[in-house]
Amino acid sequence: MSVSRRRFFHSIGAGSAVLSADFFIGRGREAMAFEGAEVQPPDDGGFIRIDSNENARGPGRSALEALRNGITARVGRGYPPDDVGDLSATIASTFGVERTGVVVATGSGPILEAATRAFCTMDKPLVTAAPTFTTCEQTARRMGVPVKVIQVDRSLSLDVAAMTAAAKGAGLVFFCNPNNPTGTAHSGATVEKFIRDVTAASPGTAILIDEAYIDYTHDPAVKTVVALAKELPGVFITRSYSKAHGMAGLRLGYAVGQPDTLQTISRAWGLGSINTLTAAAGIASLRDVKHMEEERAENARIRDFTLQAFRDLGFEGTNANTNHVFVDIKRPAKDFRDACAAQKVRVGRDFPPFEKSHTRISLGTMDEMKQAVAVFRRVLTASTASPAR
Repeated sequence: MSVSRRRFFHSIGAGSAVLSADFFIGRGREAMAFEGAEVQPPDDGGFIRIDSNENARGPGRSALEALRNGITARVGRGYPPDDVGDLSATIASTFGVERTGVVVATGSGPILEAATRAFCTMDKPLVTAAPTFTTCEQTARRMGVPVKVIQVDRSLSLDVAAMTAAAKGAGLVFFCNPNNPTGTAHSGATVEKFIRDVTAASPGTAILIDEAYIDYTHDPAVKTVVALAKELPGVFITRSYSKAHGMAGLRLGYAVGQPDTLQTISRAWGLGSINTLTAAAGIASLRDVKHMEEERAENARIRDFTLQAFRDLGFEGTNANTNHVFVDIKRPAKDFRDACAAQKVRVGRDFPPFEKSHTRISLGTMDEMKQAVAVFRRVLTASTASPAR
């Protein structure tokens, strides 16, 4: 949807009664409805977009208010904006680290690319999983450096033992917890043992623990490993504002680790330039603990509804700790995806090596998922549906 400058300022000016959340990422008539906020639905050509793991409810009220308040003449000043330093300080305070233990970027993607470039060489490969988030792997392959890909185990969880063995002599290990696309997650204790085992056997190997989805986990045993990032050189976590914070359109992510580790990453690749509005919204959202609790609860409600709908149809999904589900639909994902698209529902791309059996479905609003489930039911029960192969 195109947004004119005049409409933009009309929507988010200081005197506006409501910020158009669809401009920033929120979608659907129910966006943020559990908070009672008014949201303007976007124009997606009649499609329900549940293919990109975006947050259909958009940012919380505090973040939206920070954006409204940020539209002043002050945005014309600042190289860099003062708010960016405040953002880093807020993140540091949240995790109990020094300001130099935080680096921010335009999403977590640039940090993943920079880390791959910083630590991987022809004789120091990348170790990653399949399927998982692929920025590190794509970067390594563009660089022409070796990649060791470890397939997930039978439970569709990251194979910790195999990744530990593969990590000896590696430049970087990418460990996504909870994992995208499978939604599975390892406990904090398991991840800590993995990190300590790798660092003991291969002290020069950097370890990236991607916690982009950790705010959605429903398993109390799944915990951040920021304490290890503070303790051990070469170990760092990454987080994204694109998921639970609902700010994919504002582009914000960060890493926490030892200063030397983060400086090495920052020197390897450009991390982007955070603007003052994004920084202000990031500060407000991080401080809004109540909203994050509400977001987690609403996501869980929608996740449980969606998984039960598939179970009722005879299909099982993983125990998702994310804002998406990964379901064994017993047929090629492309066939299912094309059939859903014909009925105006967009679901996820192929995820090898499970492209012949599984699909990833991002969680929209409850209203969107009720409509989508009706489409899934028609597609999966149709006599013309593609057989398993």
